[in-house]
Amino acid sequence: MQAHSRPVVTGQPSGPHPLFLDRLDPDIRASFVARAARRRFEAGALIVHEGETSSGLFVTVSGLVKVFKTSVNGRGQTLRYAPPNSSFNEITVLDGGSSPANAEAVVATEVIVFSRQLLLELMDVDPQVSHALMDSLAGLYRHLMALVEDLSFLHVSERIARVLLQSLSPHPGLGAGVDMQRRPTQTDIAEMIGSSREVVGRALRAFEDAGAIRIDHGSIVLVDVTKLEV
Repeated sequence: MQAHSRPVVTGQPSGPHPLFLDRLDPDIRASFVARAARRRFEAGALIVHEGETSSGLFVTVSGLVKVFKTSVNGRGQTLRYAPPNSSFNEITVLDGGSSPANAEAVVATEVIVFSRQLLLELMDVDPQVSHALMDSLAGLYRHLMALVEDLSFLHVSERIARVLLQSLSPHPGLGAGVDMQRRPTQTDIAEMIGSSREVVGRALRAFEDAGAIRIDHGSIVLVDVTKLEV
């Protein structure tokens, strides 16, 4: 596991970028949220459709959202997860274009939707809103750069290790925002690392044989983190 060494970052938020609403003054945040729409989605429901005109910026209130791309042959590539308090679909607020990716509720999920019109209005009124959006977009950019690096330069086993380490020290890149306590399947992990379920299964067995992890009734338990660090 040394072909591409990178220190493990600790003390980071659970999502891939700063929490959007936490940047705002409490009073501004309360009035901001009061003017937004709330929507609920059952597990498996598509919240945002890639290529379609979107409702605006979304913030996860509860549950978990998977943001992903789909190829013409139906293959999925998970870009990140949006846990509670994190945002997704930010770019449509700035350019008014279509959504660049799909967003799906992993479990029953509630979101707040801020329309482009509302956000632009509030950005004109209060600079804190602009600053919060800038922070969110900057974090998203850094995450996507880390994701490209991970997918381009890491071997499959190293990619899987990066995902597993999210449960210990959340970081941008592969698996960002994932909740390992929800027992992601081998297919879930394959969609994060750009590989197949069979390859993931073999790599997990190799990690278990090496004493790095223990698979207990579907849960992946970290045993020796030093054997996973990349």
